[in-house]
Amino acid sequence: MTSKRIEGLWDCSYCGQKGVRARFDRCPGCGSARRADTMFYLPSDTEAAALSEEEAAKTSAGPDWLCDFCGSLNRSDAAFCKGCGSAKEEAVHDYATLHGSGYGMN
Repeated sequence: MTSKRIEGLWDCSYCGQKGVRARFDRCPGCGSARRADTMFYLPSDTEAAALSEEEAAKTSAGPDWLCDFCGSLNRSDAAFCKGCGSAKEEAVHDYATLHGSGYGMN
């Protein structure tokens, strides 16, 4: 059995756009930044939502992490914050600790 990576979705809390792909940290509808408390979910048709090998290579498998200095949400594979340059090692929270269980999708 081959494992497939499925990209999660999120809904914009500002304009209400539904089903924004997890790779986007800004809403394509209104341009608002994805909030740190955003919950991700799987698409209803997970077979159709499976990423190609090329798309999967651009994703990370761990939880996104939250910068304690500037509040930016960063990909799990980012060593430094995209907002202020702080090191990932200094971060206390990630998607799992912010939401209490499991870990996020990227």
